[in-house]
Amino acid sequence: MTNLTKFVFVGALAASAPTVSKADANLIIAASLPEVHFWVGKHMNLFADAIEERTDGDISFTRFYAGEITSVGRELDGLQGGSIDVAAPLLAPYHEGTFPLSDVTQLPTLGTTSLIETNAFLKLMDSDVELADGKTFYEYEIEPKGIHAWPVGTTSAYAINFAGVEPESAEDLNGMPLRAGSALHTIFLEELGSTPVTMPSSASYEALSRGTVEGTILSVADWRSYSLQDVLTYSITGVAVGHWGSYIAISDSAWQQLSDEQKEIWDQTARDIAIENAELIDAQDVEVAEEAAAAGIKFVDVAAIPEGLRSAIESASTATWRRWIEQTEEAGLPGRATAQLWAELVQAEGAELPQGVEELLVSE
Repeated sequence: MTNLTKFVFVGALAASAPTVSKADANLIIAASLPEVHFWVGKHMNLFADAIEERTDGDISFTRFYAGEITSVGRELDGLQGGSIDVAAPLLAPYHEGTFPLSDVTQLPTLGTTSLIETNAFLKLMDSDVELADGKTFYEYEIEPKGIHAWPVGTTSAYAINFAGVEPESAEDLNGMPLRAGSALHTIFLEELGSTPVTMPSSASYEALSRGTVEGTILSVADWRSYSLQDVLTYSITGVAVGHWGSYIAISDSAWQQLSDEQKEIWDQTARDIAIENAELIDAQDVEVAEEAAAAGIKFVDVAAIPEGLRSAIESASTATWRRWIEQTEEAGLPGRATAQLWAELVQAEGAELPQGVEELLVSE
């Protein structure tokens, strides 16, 4: 039994054991993001609709959007404090230091899509590989928080996007202020020689408009959520500066309200909707890129940019893996074992690693 589903059944239930009957559940499900975001309109709503349908209404939801109850990075507080039952999504990277191993999905890759990364993420959550101290990934990241969680579809590949500039060399990026949304983005931009400016995506439009930053690390599909197609002018694609992974999570107290049968339905539905969400995100990535290109925004694959700039991006990608492993290990966590497992999983799904990463992972 996988780590992600082992809590559905307690012990080895006999085949003839009856399903425990519990009262109908009406759960508060909340998003800190607006409905236009693909993790809300194309995940939270789809998930809630499917659960209500598959349980014949025995589980229902009262839905809140756009931070009506809990704000970005405070979703775990809402779950643990009881103000919400379900966070959809729980934005793990904004909970600084709380989900340290979850950042592994943001390590740079090549040729990846949301569907590739989401399949790998589901397998990472299910993995029974012990990373350290007899603990799996799920046991490190999820179980101690008093919640139960499943991946949402990861973002599509994060691109390097600019407003009003088209860098031609590595030197052009030296000191350039670029928006970073996470610790991994900060590492990558530092290795690139740029100046990372940390802020949530919701603050990017104003920062780009005012010239506070000259670009942002963000997936193209995400542009629509923040109207960034109105300010961005140039995008380097083809190298994934990670994929942002997050969760749909339910508090343990709400989980215990559900019968075994309802828990099984919930688990399968979360998996189904994660894949559907990934497919919709990939479709939106293509759609937004086509609309933006028609409006005059320039997209250039990393393979077509000047050699010096491409080399700098490749070196920064590999260095990001190295620094993340080192920093995580220094914090007493199994960074190398997590990175090794993640590399195996994404490659099995068809991804490629930046040059030098495989050698890095086997070195001591």
